[in-house]
Amino acid sequence: MGVSYASKIYTKDRLFFIKLLFRWSGSVWQLLWLDFLVFILIYVSLAALYHLVLYNDPKMKATFEITVSWLKTVSTAVPLSFMLGFFVSSVVERWWSVCMSIPWLQTPSFYCQALLDSPKTYRSDLARKLRITVLRYLNLAWILMMAGVSLHIRERFGYWQPKWKTKKYKLTWRRRLKMVNSDEKVQKYFGQLVTDNEIAAFGRSAELSNDNKHTYDPEYWLPLVWATRLIRRARNLDCIADERHCLWLIDTVQKFRYDLGTIWMFTEFNIPLVYVQVAVTAVYLYLVSTIISTQLMDSDIVQSSTAILNVNGTYQRNTGQQVLGFIPVLGGLEFIFYLGWFKIGMCLLNPMGKDEADIPMSDILNSNLKAAIKMGGAEDSIFPRGLTDSGEAEEAQVAEFLCCFDFAGVHAHDKFGSAEQTERQLNKELLKRLHARGKQHGKQHGKPHGKSHGSGSSTGGTQSAGSLTPDGSLFPSERSSLRLKNKLSSGKGNQLTVGSDSSAVQPASSLGGIGGRQLQAAVARSLKLRPGGEDKSKRETEHVTQVTFSRGSLDAKL
Repeated sequence: MGVSYASKIYTKDRLFFIKLLFRWSGSVWQLLWLDFLVFILIYVSLAALYHLVLYNDPKMKATFEITVSWLKTVSTAVPLSFMLGFFVSSVVERWWSVCMSIPWLQTPSFYCQALLDSPKTYRSDLARKLRITVLRYLNLAWILMMAGVSLHIRERFGYWQPKWKTKKYKLTWRRRLKMVNSDEKVQKYFGQLVTDNEIAAFGRSAELSNDNKHTYDPEYWLPLVWATRLIRRARNLDCIADERHCLWLIDTVQKFRYDLGTIWMFTEFNIPLVYVQVAVTAVYLYLVSTIISTQLMDSDIVQSSTAILNVNGTYQRNTGQQVLGFIPVLGGLEFIFYLGWFKIGMCLLNPMGKDEADIPMSDILNSNLKAAIKMGGAEDSIFPRGLTDSGEAEEAQVAEFLCCFDFAGVHAHDKFGSAEQTERQLNKELLKRLHARGKQHGKQHGKPHGKSHGSGSSTGGTQSAGSLTPDGSLFPSERSSLRLKNKLSSGKGNQLTVGSDSSAVQPASSLGGIGGRQLQAAVARSLKLRPGGEDKSKRETEHVTQVTFSRGSLDAKL
């Protein structure tokens, strides 16, 4: 898992780089401490050999010094910085591309919640189930792909099996699919990601590819194909409002598939092995030569003006020079720079591994499962009051929702209207919508709008336009309320007139989820809130806008 340290950096603190330099977790010290310890031991051993054994033998001492001088020349001639820089930059660029290509479920969940929905009460539950199923398929495809390339996901679901195990220890593809459902987070959010019916579909796919239970690898794109067909079925069932929304959701699934395919390509096609071998050989040979070429020789002491020649041809060293002979100052710095630089590239070479610098795939999966069920499921509990699917008219819900916020505190060039004006405008829109639905209902039954049906009908009462299912029946949520309100009706003919006159509104109706009393109050508030006072409202009561709701044969269905 990557180590986060950016939140610890404060540029106003002048010594922040010291705190950053001595961090241990994810640092170069944690990465190189064992290699650096071996380097120090070898350097000190060679220094002791030179100063304690070879220093008194002029021939052996001269041979060692010539070797050191020659290795210094060779090390400066090798363009290691250019070679190592090109290697590490290529690896880092590839690592970042893999990070950006990993698909997350936040965007598909957001679009599914916004576009795969139905304003009709009897279809809202169906749309929610379709959303959850589509996002379940996307999570399943993500797991099937990442289980083949990520060690984190492979070990999490128990897919890791050493290659030297015998055949009886190998997992069949059916067993691997069922192990997906046994994950703790999967059971917490979805219960299961793959059903027996879908496992059977994978089996038919294995038969088409002529694979057996061990050689078949479930295709990650197969659940995505199911998701696209399910989206198309949702459009045919009117759970998606527009054809463009359907195409947008299919394009989102396609983008998800493209990102998974990109991850597969990055893991299948690596940086050429030849280039990696050249980089490894060059770095380690250079570091081995550094152990010898950075030794402190007499030629380095001669450059000092205080050097004193002894009788045996050696130079007398002071205490500080003797101590520096056993401390790899320049060699240690080169070792840290080059080997640290190289190991960074080697750690990032496999982004799906288990190093601290690798991508936390298991955490990403947990985030995907949570986002899919929270946003895709879109339970009413996560919405504030006024945005839930309560079955009431949208105008009433919006009016209630907007009253909870004080728009007077918003800085704007134009002033906002009052809450009463907003509520009055929404009440007018509700009356217009009900009037239009009443006309449409009258045309569907072949009867002119505004006319009564006579008094010879077998049943009495009223019914609601705009509250009908496609087959002509009322919603179950409105049947009980309508039965109760029919008992309270005054039996005023076979029609119900809703107009600007509040007395014409009967309490025995259920209009678009709003009862007659609520509608009566809405009309009264609309009249009361009109500019011009009560006199104008009294004058306007003479012009009654009527919305007639016929009784028809649908009373028998109640």
